[in-house]
Amino acid sequence: MNSDAHSLIAARFPTVIYDLDGTLIDSAKDMQVAVSNVLTDHGLPAVTEDDVRFFMGQGSKVTMGKAFAKYGKPLDDEALSAVTREFVRYYEADPISHTVAFAGVADVVAGFARLGLKQGVCTNKFEKPSRMILEHLKLMPPIADVAGADTFPVRKPDPRHILMLVERMAGDPKRAVMIGDSIHDVEAAHAAGLPAVLVSWGYTVKPASELGAEAVIRHFGDLPDALAGLAA
Repeated sequence: MNSDAHSLIAARFPTVIYDLDGTLIDSAKDMQVAVSNVLTDHGLPAVTEDDVRFFMGQGSKVTMGKAFAKYGKPLDDEALSAVTREFVRYYEADPISHTVAFAGVADVVAGFARLGLKQGVCTNKFEKPSRMILEHLKLMPPIADVAGADTFPVRKPDPRHILMLVERMAGDPKRAVMIGDSIHDVEAAHAAGLPAVLVSWGYTVKPASELGAEAVIRHFGDLPDALAGLAA
């Protein structure tokens, strides 16, 4: 990518916000282990990684609700809150053993840092394990901040989840972009006034190409070109 493209990106998108699971990292195995531990504690079978990929995206409570519903065990809110706490204990004890960054992520994040871009993560995963993972994978820094499901009073698809993070990073939402993998990322971004770029490999039932994003990338290394195209 030439210097003109770099200048375009830096001028148009000085703040880049990423989703985490399914966008920057493949965390399905560690999630599957924690979810399955809770299920087996309650006398139910384990779930598969593919199950968990479809359950994820709206936070731990939704994930656990879907896991129990898979076995015909819908839970009321009190019971769901209780099993979610059990999941969080298992997951926070080890969120990193099997979790990896997708190909190209480290190089792109480092390249954006060299351009002086502010980079943050807006995720419906809790903040503590999110930071643990990003630090373990040496993505934080250069990623500077994380807003998890428990950071602010709201979470995606509420646009304030993104807007409050951008504000905390001293960024301008009119010059920011959201990178994600699901309809929740698109809805939150558009409601916040940001364009959305989706990855094609994420945790979503419906293909990324059908979710209304301004661009879809097939490799994380394609992100700079996608942003330059949107900025042109």
